[in-house]
Amino acid sequence: MKEITINTAKAPVAGLVSGSLGDELVLGIHGWSQRNGRHTWAPLLDFLGEAGFYAVSVDMPGWGESPAWSSSPISTELALEALNAIITSLGYKRASLMGKSWGGAIALELALRTPEAVSSLILTAPAFREPLRLKTLQQPVLLAWSEDDPVIPYQYASAFIEVIPLVELVTYDSGGHSAGPKNAEHFAPKTVEFLTSHRGAE
Repeated sequence: MKEITINTAKAPVAGLVSGSLGDELVLGIHGWSQRNGRHTWAPLLDFLGEAGFYAVSVDMPGWGESPAWSSSPISTELALEALNAIITSLGYKRASLMGKSWGGAIALELALRTPEAVSSLILTAPAFREPLRLKTLQQPVLLAWSEDDPVIPYQYASAFIEVIPLVELVTYDSGGHSAGPKNAEHFAPKTVEFLTSHRGAE
């Protein structure tokens, strides 16, 4: 795993990367608080890189070492613009997205609006407030949730399981609001298995 600077047309985006450019892109997006950033998905990156994926986790604009793209907190529209710019600037047309909390909501929004840009989704406690919209989701989803999540309680997972057409839930006893990364010893191999089974899916 190493540091990377992604030079988008608007501003540079800082990230961490593992794997070889040209392999299928897996892009990690963090949660909303300033405690979050590119380190969020770091526990999974080397597993993914070694499995033949180009795994990148970023500081979204306004977090960590990535300069803000606006004077106010980033909007959903600007976050989607940033994701598209990151994918394009890395030389790709589509990616599998890993999203925690707010990052999960942004990943789902991009998948709904621009399905051709998203291959699959790996989510941990997504802060998506309109789960009924997910009935039309085309991509397979791997969903991780901790029973001790203090931010978005575990029972909210059922709202996603009931409506997403192709979804697998992985439940953890602990991990708080970072179920996937905090349980990387189990979840990273599970993610590799999930991505490999859906590899090249259109």
